[in-house]
Amino acid sequence: MNNWIDEIVKNTNFSQNKPLRDVVYESLRTTIITGKIPVGERIIEKEYADKLKISRTPIREALKKLQSEELVEYIPKYGVVVKTVTKDDALEVYKIREALEILIIDNTIDNITENEICQIKNLLDLTELKNSEGKLDEVQNLFKEFNDSIYKSSKMNRLPLMISQLNDYLHHFRNISILDENRRKNAIFEHRKILEAIVNKDRDLAEKFIKKHLKDSLSIVLKEI
Repeated sequence: MNNWIDEIVKNTNFSQNKPLRDVVYESLRTTIITGKIPVGERIIEKEYADKLKISRTPIREALKKLQSEELVEYIPKYGVVVKTVTKDDALEVYKIREALEILIIDNTIDNITENEICQIKNLLDLTELKNSEGKLDEVQNLFKEFNDSIYKSSKMNRLPLMISQLNDYLHHFRNISILDENRRKNAIFEHRKILEAIVNKDRDLAEKFIKKHLKDSLSIVLKEI
């Protein structure tokens, strides 16, 4: 049996008060976007069902949902496999994300509070400290917290979810990018400049650094692909 089956089992939480198909979907999705299942690997319903001692129906339903998200694809006479992320996929994701991020920042400039600004400044200071200590897992979490704080300050509810779904699609590659020391330092600098632009209500500067930030991230993703 494939080793990644154990990863799926580990990510499957039956204690949740959710339909079985949703539990299976979430466990499969988490295992795929964290790169635990190799690209091109076939997901065999029977293996998963036997391991969890459940029917194949919720697995089949979960795979259909993942197929609609383009995380897996069905190949005739072969089965369902983890989908390969192409350069065109990455370019499209980042083009969409850039438009959404600029819209988010535009609203953040109008709605952020002084208290939120102070919290984000402290967050950036902590990120710099953890980076200097080489604590990459914490830096990664703090990067996410920075984004979440900016999104929350925009007072927009739907756009952050859309961006999150886009990010999930390239999750594995974005995790790899954090291993690059120069990229981490540049990302922290860019985050500071974005916050500075927000504080000064400088939309042009904010847009400039959002585009630079995403362009730098995209270049590493394309290199890995």
